[in-house]
Amino acid sequence: MGSVLVLLAWLQSCPAPAAVCEPAMSAAQSLADTMDMVAVTSSARKAQANFERQRIGYLPVNYDGFGGDCDEVIGRICTTYSEGEWYPDVEHEEIVRMRRRLLQYLDSTQKLVPSSDWILGQRVWYRVEAGDLGEALMAAVTCGRAQPWWCSALRGFALHNAGDYRNALGAFEEALARMDPDQAEQWRVPRWPVDSKTRDLLHDTQTEPGTASTLLKRFWMLADPLYLAPGNDRLTEHYARWTASQMRATARNPFLLGWGSDLSQLTIRNGWEMGWERRLGSNSASNADAVGHMHPEGRDFMPPAEALKDTDGVTVEDMRADRKSPRSLYAPAYAPVFLPMEGQLAVFPRGLETAVVASHFLPEDTTFHSGHEHPLPWMETGPYSDEPDRIGLFLLSPDGELLDQSQKLGGTDGALMVEARTGPLVVSAESWAPERRRAGRMRIRMAERRTLEDIATLSDLLLLAPSAASAKRLEQAVPHALPQARILAGEPIAIGWEVSGLGFRPETLRFRISVERIDQSVFRRIGQFLGLASRPRPLELSWDEAAPAVPGHEFHFLSLNLPSLDNGRYEIRLVLSTVGRSDAESTAVFQVTGTR
Repeated sequence: MGSVLVLLAWLQSCPAPAAVCEPAMSAAQSLADTMDMVAVTSSARKAQANFERQRIGYLPVNYDGFGGDCDEVIGRICTTYSEGEWYPDVEHEEIVRMRRRLLQYLDSTQKLVPSSDWILGQRVWYRVEAGDLGEALMAAVTCGRAQPWWCSALRGFALHNAGDYRNALGAFEEALARMDPDQAEQWRVPRWPVDSKTRDLLHDTQTEPGTASTLLKRFWMLADPLYLAPGNDRLTEHYARWTASQMRATARNPFLLGWGSDLSQLTIRNGWEMGWERRLGSNSASNADAVGHMHPEGRDFMPPAEALKDTDGVTVEDMRADRKSPRSLYAPAYAPVFLPMEGQLAVFPRGLETAVVASHFLPEDTTFHSGHEHPLPWMETGPYSDEPDRIGLFLLSPDGELLDQSQKLGGTDGALMVEARTGPLVVSAESWAPERRRAGRMRIRMAERRTLEDIATLSDLLLLAPSAASAKRLEQAVPHALPQARILAGEPIAIGWEVSGLGFRPETLRFRISVERIDQSVFRRIGQFLGLASRPRPLELSWDEAAPAVPGHEFHFLSLNLPSLDNGRYEIRLVLSTVGRSDAESTAVFQVTGTR
């Protein structure tokens, strides 16, 4: 400041005309203001760095050591994807007090430097870290003279963490429109969180703006964890991670490492840390003191490259959110326990329209910590936890257009049916218990299944309870659908299906149905092939029916009184034979168990 004061003293006695002296004094005052801003910001940076250094001494101690292998090494960072026994401990009260004092100091310095993007970012960051989401949003909204794009990004960050995903997306889109185009492109197109095939596919379309936009829309539509939940939280999480990386890039962190591309990549892929630990007996000045932990229930929701192409063969397994060699991890705040729902999914082609039936249930919590007696802080009250339980079935076009949906409130079990124009479909069957913060999902991308005139077409087989015997139409049978393709030994089972494409001439239809076990061991099958073991005969039944009198779709129902089957997997095969045409065939697999 000394040189500024000397300059101001000289200008006050400026011998030049006023027209010269006044601009010079204005420039000098601006320089003084700039240097004040640098000094204040520098002081704020020191306070923030001091907080991070002191925090380490109050972190829980990790007694397990760090001698294990890394699942992946990213730059300077060794990462593992199994959190094991770790869970977030209650934050030490001294860290809470230190953070509160830091925020008070940052708030006061912001008043002196209202245009500091850095101070504003830290004020929002530490309030979110402390769980003061309302205060974080208030700080972002009253952003002073910070850059407009940064104000919008921070507002989106606060809204996302508060669970307001729809408004968060609006704020992020506003930020993208205001920021530098190259930076906006970096934020929009995911590279680090996806596998190499998806990355190449997204990169190859960048030269074709229309194609790139369509592909990105499809990508984020498929990445959305739950269509039952408002907004697309995986998309806003992506932008929130970029915002977090921006806030932390020029600030100290608990690792006490300088920010680099490795920390940026980890943040964009897996988010920021849910909790911290320190090594036992380590020196607090060491760069390896702190160990960051991600969410214990994080899963990879990013769709595979195959799901983005106009190809067939993308299965439910391909669209499952899991932890197998993840490129990214995420746990929805509204349903951290997110499990595969292995219900029934049956398609009924009806010419220009296609009907889809799905059964729903909330999967049992089989996650690592489910039976533990320690607190599960990530399962405490979250966004939408006061909402009722619900199930939903959604049909979308591959480009993300919602074609039809059906939702039912008040429970997590049941079956739903929706109908949409015939074509390729994305089908998502979902069950959600907001209060329990658990969800189940079954999602698949299906190829078009079209019927042709005077060509026999069989729908999928829908497994039903025998109580559906009075159903004359599929819509009447849906409430009787089994939640899972599973029955008890000795329990009766029924099936329903539709026949389409016929009714143009009188004829006779021959149906043949068989039930056969399909999970026998390789050695058992070899023995049967060589004649060393008896081959069980499949249960078979056949009958004739008259073809429909008029074109359309006709529902069929059959109750099967099966003998007491051994536990195992069985296949029901239905074959429809008509004169002068190839056979039509449909199958369904079910499990026989001793218990439900």
